[in-house]
Amino acid sequence: MTDQKPEDKPISPWKLTPGRIVILILGVLLVLYTASALMGGLTNYQVLKEASSPAETPVQPAPAPAPGS
Repeated sequence: MTDQKPEDKPISPWKLTPGRIVILILGVLLVLYTASALMGGLTNYQVLKEASSPAETPVQPAPAPAPGS
């Protein structure tokens, strides 16, 4: 009864199984999200968006001065 087949061996803690790959990807995404939030996140994005909107509007030329002034 103690005979183990080769496929019954315990899984190595370093072997990448599909479940471990998913957890690894989620951990990387969490680190990226945290790092971007610490660097300013959506607040800086909103400030940049508001700053660029006046630059996108066409500038109207100033009216020419009246002759004789």
